[in-house]
Amino acid sequence: MEDVEAPAIGADRIQSGLSTAALLLTLVSEGYDLQAANFAAPSLLKALAITKAQAGPLLSASLLGVLIGAAVIGPLGDRLGRKRIIVMGCLSYGLLSLLAAGATSLSGLTALRFLIGLGLGGVLPNALALASELARRGGEAAAAGMIGIGITLGGVVAGVAAAALIPHFGWQSVFIVGGVLPLLIVLLLQWILPESPAFLANLSDRTPNDDVNRLRPRGLAILFQRGAAGRTLAIWLTFASILMCVYLLSGWIPLLLNQSGFSARAAALIGAAYQAGGVLGGVLASLMLARLGWHVVALFAAMACATMAMLLWGPTASPIALTVGIAAAGFCVTGAQNAVNGAGSASYSPEIRSSGLGWALGVGRLGSVAGPLVGSLAVLLGMTEPRHLFALPLIPLVAAALAAFWLGRRFSFQEPIAVDAGELHPPPQRVAAT
Repeated sequence: MEDVEAPAIGADRIQSGLSTAALLLTLVSEGYDLQAANFAAPSLLKALAITKAQAGPLLSASLLGVLIGAAVIGPLGDRLGRKRIIVMGCLSYGLLSLLAAGATSLSGLTALRFLIGLGLGGVLPNALALASELARRGGEAAAAGMIGIGITLGGVVAGVAAAALIPHFGWQSVFIVGGVLPLLIVLLLQWILPESPAFLANLSDRTPNDDVNRLRPRGLAILFQRGAAGRTLAIWLTFASILMCVYLLSGWIPLLLNQSGFSARAAALIGAAYQAGGVLGGVLASLMLARLGWHVVALFAAMACATMAMLLWGPTASPIALTVGIAAAGFCVTGAQNAVNGAGSASYSPEIRSSGLGWALGVGRLGSVAGPLVGSLAVLLGMTEPRHLFALPLIPLVAAALAAFWLGRRFSFQEPIAVDAGELHPPPQRVAAT
């Protein structure tokens, strides 16, 4: 028996590894497309003869689309299958990115970026949920956290591609790559990625009545049933607070470097240090999740608070000190982001994981939209010294640390938010006799 089972276990591990790699590439593609417009913006301003103020809606359009897509399309993975939603999302935003490369007006490009965001929003929660489900027992949170690093890597790829392509082929080349890449990944997903085991199990148990009603939204109600309201709200607060800090820093660090007199080359290197720190922090946080759970999120948020305080009040006049501080900020803040992705995924049972993550990421995107706006408001209120901007993340980071600490004390990944059997398979409606 052992001789027969050993090859099967090995084959399962190989399949799981290939699936995880495919999901990681999927999120690299997503991270690329999220950042594509940001890197193409300087060339777009000249090509379309628009001002920076007019470009604001364009840069925010995809974030708004992600917000809506995560909350509305993401939960459909529990009903229609996670692989199906991931494939359809990649296919849609890939084709739309190719259309965006041919856009000739600001309004048309903005509309396309919003639609691209809808597809991106549907992919992320289902990719995280499926990675958790395919992981070995006890490694669900680490698996989701690890593939979440793909978002950061995708931003790095977008920056490198923009630097190499735009001078020779124009801003359109960034969107062409952003369209071709997910279409190639669709082929890979169709070949390698299995469907969600939880979805397949539910599918085999469905009645005709279930099939009629399977598109009916149910995720939000489930997340508040049986005393789960407090946990759900704490998860939402943690997601929103950390994503606010991520987008606040990513939007304002270039301004900080510019106002501090760094050359373009030096600014690029320091920006790379921020991203590199983020990748290292994300890996370490993901590896710690299985043992420490939500306390990892609290730890990295607390370390991020200390880093912000150092950048705000510490000796950062020298380029070396500033580079180290910004790399540490990337390590802590991005580490917290990956940790919250993994912890959030493991906090829901497989049957409702896409719904739970979809709503958490959707609410979290409110923070991502608010982040750059908070920076603008601070400047209007007189916080013009660049280092003062590091005071802004302190409050949301403290809120995230406290909420995550509470979650770690009250709950474990062994008792995730689950669903009643009656919710999955409601009894057929009886028609009264007349």
